[in-house]
Amino acid sequence: MIPEPPLVPADAAVTAKDASATLALANFGTIITNTGAGASIDLTLPSAADAAGMSIKIQLTVAQDVVVIPASGESIYLGGSGVADEKLTIAGAISNYADIYCDGERFHVVDYSGVLTKAA
Repeated sequence: MIPEPPLVPADAAVTAKDASATLALANFGTIITNTGAGASIDLTLPSAADAAGMSIKIQLTVAQDVVVIPASGESIYLGGSGVADEKLTIAGAISNYADIYCDGERFHVVDYSGVLTKAA
């Protein structure tokens, strides 16, 4: 049996991102929100090799889309699909979220609520 990837605990530290940003390794193990965002924001992930074994939760607190962008040439898997360089969009509805785990080669959405889509 394959072990479940670790999820970010509900009582983890919370950081608000109200503008597009590149996420740091220090953001992993925390909850990232879009509190204060007045428009859609882009959150760029670090290299999968650097984030191996780590998880992050991105939760919407404002009704604005959040676009999660992998490093160049890398993938975010959603429902078994993981095309390189595709972006993950979390639809702009308050309380939508994505729990994302990194296995060292790619990122995986392991839990979510709301509408998530992928596109180039």
